[in-house]
Amino acid sequence: MTYKIVVGVDGSLHGDAALRWALAEAKAHDGQVTAVFAWQMPFISNPAAFDRAELEQAAKSFIVNQVSSVSPSPPVPLTPLVAEGDPAEALVKASEDADLLVVGTRGQPALRRRRALPGHADQAAGRRPGTAPRLILDQGGLPQSPPRGLPCQLG
Repeated sequence: MTYKIVVGVDGSLHGDAALRWALAEAKAHDGQVTAVFAWQMPFISNPAAFDRAELEQAAKSFIVNQVSSVSPSPPVPLTPLVAEGDPAEALVKASEDADLLVVGTRGQPALRRRRALPGHADQAAGRRPGTAPRLILDQGGLPQSPPRGLPCQLG
């Protein structure tokens, strides 16, 4: 059985650190990584103002470029995944059969990370049933303390 890690990628230093950590962890476990980037249609009064196909293609190009810049030659199988919708929902869905979900902190102070703040993918993903154990990393790739009562796995 292959060790599966899902990691949120958003172009931030924290997301890049999470991807590097996930790749190293997958290598240690002879596993594989799925890098997830979620995008949403902009909410404006004129839905025709944006081309969905164009936005999706831009998201696909973004994740391929981002993953390649962080790890030009990944040491394990690495699959980029683009999802339309809420980032937390995308991470939950992608991690349904994963062994570990890894996300970056986005620089949130510890106090804010310990509260359920809507829109923070790391918080929201950890509170949903069926979510893989998760690890929250700062931009230096150091694990952060998980909020109380939420699943977390280190190493």
